[in-house]
Amino acid sequence: MKKYTENTFSKIIYGTCALFLLCSYNKKGKEVPHVKFKYEHFSSLNRIPEPSDIVYDKDTKHFFIVSDHGMLFECDLTGKIIRKADEEGLDFEGVEVTDSFVYVSDETPRKIYQYRKSDLSLVKTYMVTWGGAANKAFESITYNETKKCWVLVSEAPVVIIEYDDHFKELDRHHFHATRDVSGARWYKGAMYLVGNKDETIFKCDPVTYEVLESYKVDILNPEGMTFDADGNVSMTSDDLQRIYFFKNLPTIKQ
Repeated sequence: MKKYTENTFSKIIYGTCALFLLCSYNKKGKEVPHVKFKYEHFSSLNRIPEPSDIVYDKDTKHFFIVSDHGMLFECDLTGKIIRKADEEGLDFEGVEVTDSFVYVSDETPRKIYQYRKSDLSLVKTYMVTWGGAANKAFESITYNETKKCWVLVSEAPVVIIEYDDHFKELDRHHFHATRDVSGARWYKGAMYLVGNKDETIFKCDPVTYEVLESYKVDILNPEGMTFDADGNVSMTSDDLQRIYFFKNLPTIKQ
């Protein structure tokens, strides 16, 4: 991802937190509501270099956070590190929790790591295929409960790839609503994609990945996103080493 400075960040902070209804159109020509979504506060992640994704675990009520430096951390809800996995990779970009396991995508070598949630020990490694530049592969991993498949999304060009439980490819969907994607998360019957350069969350149909709504976030370099037990949103920014905390996504009246 492109690097930014704190000065650049300060220039893009919004002066007003009101919601402004804008309009864009999906590929079928249907109007897509678009609103601004302002964070409430943030916490620094000074001990996690370039935090690239975050997921909330409902069982432990903790966050699992991965670093671009190939490290997996378990943290409390303020971002304080509880423990770190011993087994490291090269370029961790996505993290997901299902049942008793934590799954991590390693962009550069095109690998998926399966860790045991109870002790963060490495259980298994899967290889996935994807061409292109080493740092233009998978920026995310999530499980699509609607279609019962794993989803990995390439950064650019944006392609949504579905996999079975053994990470054998099932299908591909090209996504043109944003210039790049840095995060993905299935939540309550919808797929959410994070556009890094466009600083936007896209709520998508979980079957077709058609954009239903979009939310402009007021943070620099958004990477991963997750929803807590109450539906509140948290997002990471890798360059600034922060977690940003939001309330629920706003309801858009159409």
